[in-house]
Amino acid sequence: MSLPVPTLSPSETSYIISSLSDPVQPTRSDSRTLLDSRSIDVSYGIFPHANGSSRVSIGGTEVVAGIKLEVVDSLEQQKGWRGKVEVDITPQAFPSAQPNNLSTTSAYLSSILQSHFIPSIAPLPIIPNQKYFQPHLHLTLISSDGNVLSALVLAARSAFSDLRLPKIKIISWVGENGETEGEGEGVIGKGDLSGIKAAIKSKSKRGRNITKGGEDWDLDLSEDLVYMEGREGLPVLITLNLVPNSPNIFLDATAQEESACPSKLHLFFSSSLKEQQLKICGIRLEGGQSIDSSRIKGLIDEGARIAGELIQGVNGNLPQ
Repeated sequence: MSLPVPTLSPSETSYIISSLSDPVQPTRSDSRTLLDSRSIDVSYGIFPHANGSSRVSIGGTEVVAGIKLEVVDSLEQQKGWRGKVEVDITPQAFPSAQPNNLSTTSAYLSSILQSHFIPSIAPLPIIPNQKYFQPHLHLTLISSDGNVLSALVLAARSAFSDLRLPKIKIISWVGENGETEGEGEGVIGKGDLSGIKAAIKSKSKRGRNITKGGEDWDLDLSEDLVYMEGREGLPVLITLNLVPNSPNIFLDATAQEESACPSKLHLFFSSSLKEQQLKICGIRLEGGQSIDSSRIKGLIDEGARIAGELIQGVNGNLPQ
């Protein structure tokens, strides 16, 4: 599926393709080289009541993102804690598109982020194998001038980079049978012990009956919020646009360029701080143009180079 694009005349399409495919001096309407990007602006913390939020603009494409945390019951291997994504498209982003087409496009973009971005988010445990924070990511495409998916992924990454998690205190109680919660020998965790909801279980230990209260939890308001671990390694998307009947590729296409050159290769990269290397975590080919197998490695290498520069740039400006 392709996103809505402007309708070009045959002469406009031919002009854009011939300009991009020139073997000596390819040109673009805004004077960029083939692998130059438009200005990228990232802002953090734009929604004060969200757990994490961001605004990203790439040229004339603008996206805002917000995250809210919910508490879910799940075993870790069941992955019920995995985040959810919703993409909303404003009518002004694609003025000529019909409402039902916008709904279809929203679902399509949501599925891509759910498949290629969310799996990189580690679980956020409250009580491991019992309760987790589940992030709900909402993105809104405000305006569109090409390279929409890359802007969405960068906005999602930036919102998770701004995500602040509360400290948790685990509450439990251990004592001999017959004792009340205020009389036990030991307290596991810290904080007020009132309101323990878990069932009480008894077992024998060293000849005495020991009563143990199940674990409960509460927010530790005495501690500051902390940023999510591993945010520096979250994925970015590099989209390489293919020029028809030419070996040339170009970066950060405008809406008119996407209309003339609909085929593109999406490359998702995440980084490992320990190993100091990039890992490819998703590949998608869109459009009707095929790619010769001999070109694949070179395209991935070029995408990795660009992704490394992008990750270095955005990681240098993370909120602290």
